[in-house]
Amino acid sequence: MIFFASDVHLASDTPAITARFLSFLERARREAQSVYLLGDIFESWVGDEDLGLKAYKPVFQALKETVQAGVAVYFMAGNRDFMVSDHVLAELGLIRLEDPYILSTTTWQFVLSHGDLYCTGDVPYQKFRARVRDPQTQARFLRLPYWLRRSIATWLRWRSKGRRYDAQTQMMTDVSQGTVEDEARRYGYATLIHGHTHRPATHDLFVDGIHVERWVMADWSADRGEYLTWNDTELSRQSI
Repeated sequence: MIFFASDVHLASDTPAITARFLSFLERARREAQSVYLLGDIFESWVGDEDLGLKAYKPVFQALKETVQAGVAVYFMAGNRDFMVSDHVLAELGLIRLEDPYILSTTTWQFVLSHGDLYCTGDVPYQKFRARVRDPQTQARFLRLPYWLRRSIATWLRWRSKGRRYDAQTQMMTDVSQGTVEDEARRYGYATLIHGHTHRPATHDLFVDGIHVERWVMADWSADRGEYLTWNDTELSRQSI
């Protein structure tokens, strides 16, 4: 069994989400052969010092125990946790994935992505994304005191939650249909799995006359967590 999850948004002030994620990892240790974490697992990540956050300690321990149980755990960076370093992943035993990533099983092929790459209609965001992913920009940010980096992340989180979403913004921040169709052609009309948009749904597309599925994963809340499973024949949604 393969598990997929994204947009968990773990944070120090959301213990209920942390508890759900710990239950998810416990279930993975019992049922899964591999787990794919497709970005924004953490609400924010500002440097390796975050390994010392007390609220995250149970999560780090559970991730290590999952790997030690023989489950391969893969990590793809999202727009909230792209600063997670190779050192951190090695400490936790996680395997980094590039975005997008092609997952080929014995019975099917998937394109895995966090999803923000496909929101090409949001030009300001794509420019911002390119800037903050630049190694020189990241190096300058990491030279700031940890308390200042954490404060910047808190402010950005507050600004994001306070943003007004009108109809035009909703369209901009969703994936571009044309971009998704191009991606389907590029990767042989494989099934696309992504998160980021917080608009969970299963979309049936017809690209060049070929049926293509796009599965959008849900973001997690204090009331509900959702993940996908693949059992070699069927992709399905599960709640926890």
